[in-house]
Amino acid sequence: MEQLNYEVLEKSGYQGYVLKTAPEKVLQFGEGNFLRAFVDWIISNMNEKAGFDSSVVVVQPIEKGMIEALNRQDCLYHVNLQGLEDGEVVNSYRLIDVISRAISPYADFEA
Repeated sequence: MEQLNYEVLEKSGYQGYVLKTAPEKVLQFGEGNFLRAFVDWIISNMNEKAGFDSSVVVVQPIEKGMIEALNRQDCLYHVNLQGLEDGEVVNSYRLIDVISRAISPYADFEA
């Protein structure tokens, strides 16, 4: 599988909503699955549907985390939602693009 990043996304002709640049309005402590799949998913929806126009700066709260992996893919990832909505089966993928940068205070305290 090809690495996900903005260059690959542009070459693929992706037609979905992508917010490549937005003001950094949210400071998020933690880069775990829950925060990225729930909170950042909500911010992504708010950007698209309500014009929130915001990006998120993620701070890794523990010394060993996953910000290196996030930064390697331009902080892009997908959320897969499965379940029921209005009695119908849902299985959808959404590109999450709200994280502008991920910082480790252990490696770069000044950032």
